Amino acid sequence: MLNMQIDTIKLKNMETKLNCKFGDDGVFVEMALALNEYQERLPSISGVSFCVYSGDLEKIRKLVEKVDAKWCKYFTENTTIFCAFVNKEPVSFCIITPTADSILCDDKLKIGGVACVGTVPEYRKHGLGLKMVDMATVYLKTLNCDIAYIHYTHLEKWYKKLGYETVARFSIL
Repeated sequence: MLNMQIDTIKLKNMETKLNCKFGDDGVFVEMALALNEYQERLPSISGVSFCVYSGDLEKIRKLVEKVDAKWCKYFTENTTIFCAFVNKEPVSFCIITPTADSILCDDKLKIGGVACVGTVPEYRKHGLGLKMVDMATVYLKTLNCDIAYIHYTHLEKWYKKLGYETVARFSIL
């Protein structure tokens, strides 16, 4: 169980930055997961491997464009990209941030983030994306993160399958 306080200054800054309002009726959420006892949760998927991507950036950006073209700007040379691979080709991806910005207020804890999670359309509905987030969360633990953080999502039930907890709700104005 996550027992974290929200930093009200960070919360207000986020409201201004995103032009949003936090409240119990929000459709988007911020989520977090304590990693101290986290272990891989989902079974392996035959023929699928998971690791940090070290290939051609333009190749991965073409995949990102199939999911959400607005995300391409976040996939740069300095971005850690974690992927699911089928036949050694990336089919699902996310950004790993070992020092994520969050609204949580414990500066003693190392908070890592998983962001821009996507699976190319032809590989959806097979559990690849959720399994990739599972493995990315394990990877954050290997980076000595104390908390895994999901920022700005509407997929609350999906992330809860891995144990992520909602820490705040908000709506875009």
